[in-house]
Amino acid sequence: MRPLVDWMKENVASAKRWVASPDATDIASLFAEDEFPDLILVLQCWPNEFSANDVNRLLAFAPLARVVVCYGAWCESDGRNLNVWPASIRIPVWAAQPRIQREWQLILDPATLHPLPWSASKEEIFSVDQPTIIPLLPPQKILIDSPDQAIRQYIAERLNEAGHVVCNDDPSVLMFDADPWGSSRIAVLKSLLLLHPNAIVFALVNLVQPPLVEQLHSYGVEKVLPKIALP
Repeated sequence: MRPLVDWMKENVASAKRWVASPDATDIASLFAEDEFPDLILVLQCWPNEFSANDVNRLLAFAPLARVVVCYGAWCESDGRNLNVWPASIRIPVWAAQPRIQREWQLILDPATLHPLPWSASKEEIFSVDQPTIIPLLPPQKILIDSPDQAIRQYIAERLNEAGHVVCNDDPSVLMFDADPWGSSRIAVLKSLLLLHPNAIVFALVNLVQPPLVEQLHSYGVEKVLPKIALP
């Protein structure tokens, strides 16, 4: 969670009053009687870290606040197995920055965006976190390497829709599917880097986990992206 906290301090909280609490049940004590937060950022590292009572007390304390619950890799399945938090306020930590920026923009200028209600459906949540693709200029020549044909086709369709060209040689960008990560995919990645030394490399993974991200960066990967919720 540390990179997210550092980003938060620099980009959102730098010119504002902010407080940090290790205990969700104690947050009310950090504010004056007539004072309430505009934005609450919750960092959840493991399932059942917060009880239903903790959540209810927190949401009742500031019912008008925008809330973002950033959860780590161990909590990826909570949306299926647990429903302590409203689904609309949960976001994986690797995708949290755009959501926080959106919520902060809602606070600064409420007329520019429509808030996502706590009762939002999965379709509504997806439409907010995965907006319509906007063509990027200039278009890039992109080589996709994936052992999964369906994933490769999905990524190619998204890239074409955004105005890029999917190619097999002389790419400016490499989209490398790192799953299943191991010796065979490492060998393929090294081979691609030798063949296309000037290309920028993006790695695609099912779960964006810090140890894997660090290892991919050590091989020259520029950025690691979730393959299903591709930005």
